[in-house]
Amino acid sequence: MTLYLRVLRYLAPNRSHLLLAILLGTLTSVFSVVSIYTILPLLDAVFNSERFDPAQQIAAVQSAAPQHETTPNTTLPALHAIDSNKLKESVLRKFETFIYGPTRESTLRNICLFLVVAFLLKNFFLYLNNRLMVYVETKSSNKLRNHVFSKLLSLGLDYFNRHRVGMLMQRVSSDIYLIQTQVSGSLMNLIRNSILAMSYLVVLLIVSWKLTAFAFAVSLLSLAMIRLVSKLVREQADVIQDRTSDMNSRLQEVFSGIKLVKASAMEQIEAKAFAALTDAYRWATLKIYSLRGALSPINETLGIAAIACVLWFGGLQVFSGEMTSAELVFFAFGLYSIMSPIKIIAETSARVQEGMSAASQLFEILDTEPTIKNGTRRISTIEKGIVFQNVWFRYGENYVLKDVSFEIRKGEVVALIGQSGSGKSTIVDLLLRFYDVERGAILIDGVNIKEFDLQDLRRLFGVVSQDVVLFNDTVANNIKYGTTRPVSQQEIVTAAKIANAHDFISDLPEKYETFIGDRGVRLSGGQRQRLSIARVMLKNPPVLIFDEATSALDQESEKLVQDAIDKAMANRTALVIAHRLSTIKNADTILVLDKGSIKEQGNHLSLMRQDGLYKRLYTMQFALEQSEQSNLV
Repeated sequence: MTLYLRVLRYLAPNRSHLLLAILLGTLTSVFSVVSIYTILPLLDAVFNSERFDPAQQIAAVQSAAPQHETTPNTTLPALHAIDSNKLKESVLRKFETFIYGPTRESTLRNICLFLVVAFLLKNFFLYLNNRLMVYVETKSSNKLRNHVFSKLLSLGLDYFNRHRVGMLMQRVSSDIYLIQTQVSGSLMNLIRNSILAMSYLVVLLIVSWKLTAFAFAVSLLSLAMIRLVSKLVREQADVIQDRTSDMNSRLQEVFSGIKLVKASAMEQIEAKAFAALTDAYRWATLKIYSLRGALSPINETLGIAAIACVLWFGGLQVFSGEMTSAELVFFAFGLYSIMSPIKIIAETSARVQEGMSAASQLFEILDTEPTIKNGTRRISTIEKGIVFQNVWFRYGENYVLKDVSFEIRKGEVVALIGQSGSGKSTIVDLLLRFYDVERGAILIDGVNIKEFDLQDLRRLFGVVSQDVVLFNDTVANNIKYGTTRPVSQQEIVTAAKIANAHDFISDLPEKYETFIGDRGVRLSGGQRQRLSIARVMLKNPPVLIFDEATSALDQESEKLVQDAIDKAMANRTALVIAHRLSTIKNADTILVLDKGSIKEQGNHLSLMRQDGLYKRLYTMQFALEQSEQSNLV
């Protein structure tokens, strides 16, 4: 029940839209009821030649006594103050005064015109109701989609590490659409059909409350079946959610790694694996459609059975003189008419269960608390420097950083080296507060970074990593990404020149307005890396971070990128993670990490004199480079 209330609070239209929906639903219902139930007795009178005399009918209507002479129907206690016979007589008398003409033909004409006008108004208000329903659906789904996406962006990297990208994409796209069609739209549908059903119910109560109560009693079996099927639909909807998530995740993985798939000749195997996923999805879908499809015929069959029981019970009342045969036929027709909105409500209830499955997944995201708590202190530059103070950190059980302490002074270049898994990239992640330290602290100008506003903190840094992230957009827009201030074309060109990117950009078909494809697939690795450096140069942050920016490049591209890095670091504070030790010889401080601890630190010359781990690594790498150059010769 809590989930239902949360969904209703989130997706329900605002007060004005809700009142408008109720008004339109009421008007639609009134014209639906009036157009049928006021016409049937008049048509009966018109086509009964023995009973119909226009002059007598008009005189009878005008001279009708206000009091009903027959014994009034027994009414419900709640309706004790209302005489149903008087109400029926009063409404019918006023309507007959409006409809009856001087001749049989004119009365028939009036009836036909009234039918056309009544149905025209009914469908006009139905159209407005449908327009309102679509408006509310799209507005609600748009609000929910934006909220979920914003929430995902606020969560830490640990959340994305635990969940598949395909599943998250499904939550923001198809799950929202499912809620829009099955929950948000169903809400307006329920309002409209509930009003229509209530309108029919009022008519039935006026005709005979006893017969209405009997009809409700025999309909309890139908309600029980609806509840059972709805529960089964909800369970199967959860299965479909899982199957859809599996398919989306597989698609994302295969398309992201399409080069590996083709290079490994895995197309057929991947196709078979995906076919197995689609088969599982198909069977789950068949099952839920079987359940949903059974609901309507079951509901209709039980409804007809209820009408048959009502005809039997009503017939006994006719035999006993408690009601007329015309009233029984009138009641049976009304009971059949009320089946349509009740049938729609039942089907809507089953569809809502499908949407509630998606809603529960979305609310799990919305209820997730970010592991990184935002600070309130503002910062725009660094005056003194950055200090790592006895920092400990682990992802699981084993620590990846152990009692790490060092300082990056303003204007200095600090380099990190070490074997894979030694904790180099983790230091960058902690500095950017992708994660928080477990023990110790990271200080900027003597203040713990946890106190700073996250966006202010991250704007202090410009990161160039090994894995370059580019978007399917123009070169200029990719360079501008991350820069929040307005920038001129000249600034973009200047940044590209610093990054040694201007020449190859100028050779592109549309130059800076060239679209580079998904993840920049139309560019080489070196070109992508230089665009990443240009992006950082345009942002112009106080601190630059280079995380193995040249590790995946060939020698020619590496030279161009390294030259761009050297120009970028001139007179700046920088943190460099390097795999080639020859590129960091000029760093002010080199930290040698091994198994999460700093084993050595100093500049290149002092570390070479120590004859330790750094010298061994440098000697091995230098020998390897010499060998590669000899082979090239």
